[in-house]
Amino acid sequence: MRKGEMNHKLDEDNIRQFLQRSSEEETVPESLQPSRMKDWLKQQCDIGEEEPMGRRKMDSNEEMANSGKKTRKHIGWWCTTFAAAACLALVLFAAGKYMGFNTGGDTAPDTSASDMAADESADDMASDMAADGSADDMAAESAETGGAGFEEGTTYAKLYRSFDKYWTEQEELSRESFLESTTDFAVDDAAADDAAASEGSAGGVEYAEDAAADAFDKGSADVSDMEASESAGDSSGEAAGEEDYGKTNQQEETVEEADIIKNDGRYLYRVSDKQDDYRRTVRIVDTKGGLKEVAQVGSFENVQDMYVWKDKLAVIEPGWAVGTETDAETEVDDEIWESGYAYSRIYVYDISDRANPQEYHTFTVKGSYMSSRISEGYLYFFASCDTQRPGKEEDLRAYVPMLDGKPIAEDKITLPGGSKAASYLVMASVNMEQPDKFTDTRALVTSADRFYVSPSNIYVADTEYISYEEEGQKTDSTTLYRYSYKDGKMRKEAKGTVKGTLRDDMAMNEYQGYLRLVTTVESQNISKIIDDISGEFLGYDDMETQTTNSLYVLDADLATVGKVEDLAKDERVYSARFMGNTGYFVTFRETDPLFSVDLSNPREPKILGELKISGFSEYLHFYADNLLLGIGMEADEETGVTDCLKLSMFDISNPADVKEQSKLELKEYDYSEALYNYKAVLIDTKKNLFGFAMEDYDNGKFVYTLFKFENGEFCKVMEIDCSDSERYGYEIRGTYIGERFFLLADNGLVEEYSLADGSKTAVLEP
Repeated sequence: MRKGEMNHKLDEDNIRQFLQRSSEEETVPESLQPSRMKDWLKQQCDIGEEEPMGRRKMDSNEEMANSGKKTRKHIGWWCTTFAAAACLALVLFAAGKYMGFNTGGDTAPDTSASDMAADESADDMASDMAADGSADDMAAESAETGGAGFEEGTTYAKLYRSFDKYWTEQEELSRESFLESTTDFAVDDAAADDAAASEGSAGGVEYAEDAAADAFDKGSADVSDMEASESAGDSSGEAAGEEDYGKTNQQEETVEEADIIKNDGRYLYRVSDKQDDYRRTVRIVDTKGGLKEVAQVGSFENVQDMYVWKDKLAVIEPGWAVGTETDAETEVDDEIWESGYAYSRIYVYDISDRANPQEYHTFTVKGSYMSSRISEGYLYFFASCDTQRPGKEEDLRAYVPMLDGKPIAEDKITLPGGSKAASYLVMASVNMEQPDKFTDTRALVTSADRFYVSPSNIYVADTEYISYEEEGQKTDSTTLYRYSYKDGKMRKEAKGTVKGTLRDDMAMNEYQGYLRLVTTVESQNISKIIDDISGEFLGYDDMETQTTNSLYVLDADLATVGKVEDLAKDERVYSARFMGNTGYFVTFRETDPLFSVDLSNPREPKILGELKISGFSEYLHFYADNLLLGIGMEADEETGVTDCLKLSMFDISNPADVKEQSKLELKEYDYSEALYNYKAVLIDTKKNLFGFAMEDYDNGKFVYTLFKFENGEFCKVMEIDCSDSERYGYEIRGTYIGERFFLLADNGLVEEYSLADGSKTAVLEP
């Protein structure tokens, strides 16, 4: 809720009573719990600089994607303000629904809750489950170590007991946060406190609600999809072959990834604003014989991703369902829910007649959309589902994932031993040949937020940050889960752990049955803080911090079989890429060491070389035989302060002696979406063509530029000025068909250019 949207002004006493009552009654979502917010803030402030957003209009999903990336010159002054807002968000989250906060983004359509609501069978199922669990059961869960024998399946009763510990802890933290916030935000002196008038109190409420809403927007954005890419794939669902048209930039050639534009060699598909309202649609444009819009598909609150697979169009819409408060519960469309919740919808359309698309089926998943893939004709969908304390244990809908309104079965859920999470990764598959029901569903109790999908396995990464709860040398780590998949069926196979955290989308890769990954490892010496006078224990603090980087090789059981540790002290991984038996990764502090690694013997990986140059590469792409393209930033070699965008082409013919064959400093530009979103890069190495949008933050210049690499140098093919935001909007993408290049704007504008001479040949207005 923003200023001016409150229905009532509250005086100070009422505010305090209201906040205390709300904080005691509500469970704080996992994304807003203090430890998660602390970890998130710490990760954002590691670099200590702020990335300029400039003219781009960022939605929450883009903010999420950008949140973990490196930044420009400006100091991150916003971290302090955000920390205060985050504290308020913890206290005010529960209050949000009473005061009118729209804490989850857009309000869901009226039909969303009825689609999501559980059948009466949910209560019937709950009444049959075992209500008690023995100590032996709990001990067995805690003793579980993972590995190949790590089995799926649990009971709702075990889930409830596991979450109950978390909910109780969060309720205590909510009360503590309330007490701390009332102290921190109290008026500093008694005179001012006595003089505080009701209009001052009302102003404080307005400030608090703005801060809470902003903090929740940023916090929730942090949980969404951050996944990887590697080579151009085939977005149409057919074999890549020699088709001469642009395809979505993705990590695995045979594993398709979603995007906001698609190209099937004749038709262009673009998520666009509708012209008559503030909703979104998918615009289908025929490029044969000119440019002609043939259809607008759907009317959505928002569209996060889409696929074109043969004659099917799949559109993924995130949303937030908010209802009317009735006692301790919320009533939406005659169904009872504990409170607002995130949901995701998958709309599937038959587009065999592009001019007349027909809605085929709609799937609904309770949870925030994170990522998805299509492999061998099956859509694999991933969402994060938070839990809430139910009014009674039998109310499964509050703490069990719901798919198409039904709770996921117990034997489809994995509860790892010793889990401290109170949220799920929900996985669902759909047969795109006949997308009328879920093929398979799975749920894993975890806070995982990174994915890598190979042609046969799904890898899930859950970051474990350093805990400030006991003394000693502590190191952050990543817990990994492997699910095999085939014909839409998914199976939990293994669990493992490595030191450090994954900081790049490309940092995981599977090859010949082994998973290779690069992590940044932070170690801290945690010590007790004791009051020198009273001897009172005050808490814990980190006295020494050390940052290094590691490369690990894991087998099918996710057991570490090979590793290289303690690399690049005080630096962090910025980009990584694996190809066959060789890996490359970039770390950065003041200069850019590009490491090359020999992985021919998985049990004995070896660092072959280390090339140090100024700046860093945020994105690496194998461009041609013995060439590796880097897109990143130039930086001062002494201070590490970034200056402008930079292209580098590395000669990797001898991995032990990598050379920067050529570089191009783009001195006018200091920001690009390509730095954090690989899908924003149009790239076809066979055609010797790549391009992306760039921005001059200070002067407001915004261009889309196409490049090629020939005769050992970068050459501009064309540059299109898109600085007029009224005409081009805020998000530009490019693609091509044959010798025609197409510029697609988020407002629906399409422009056609000749790749031969750069001339504009056609325009389709919004």
